[in-house]
Amino acid sequence: MSGQDFNSNEKSSGLLENFKLGLDVWLAEMKGIVSRLLGNFEVSQLEKRLEKEYALLGKITTGDVDGNAELCKKQIEFFKDEISRLEKEQAAKRDVKYRDNERKMDI
Repeated sequence: MSGQDFNSNEKSSGLLENFKLGLDVWLAEMKGIVSRLLGNFEVSQLEKRLEKEYALLGKITTGDVDGNAELCKKQIEFFKDEISRLEKEQAAKRDVKYRDNERKMDI
């Protein structure tokens, strides 16, 4: 009898451990998905701001206002740099995740 109880407890323990591991993996994947979505959202918002700055620059240059045109050009460069930085950051995160997954597969 006690042998059967031990096997039953061992199976329950194994089932719980598998469930916990599965839940941890699922949570990690959800965090990754949310992180990517937020990153993509941030890039799209910056791209919209960049388009608005280009439109504003077009309006300003027709009015020949030099000070505002320079400010607009600086804003445009800032948005371009920020978008580029965020895209590189997202690519680096993907590369790290890919390498981590490759290492886990080798184990």
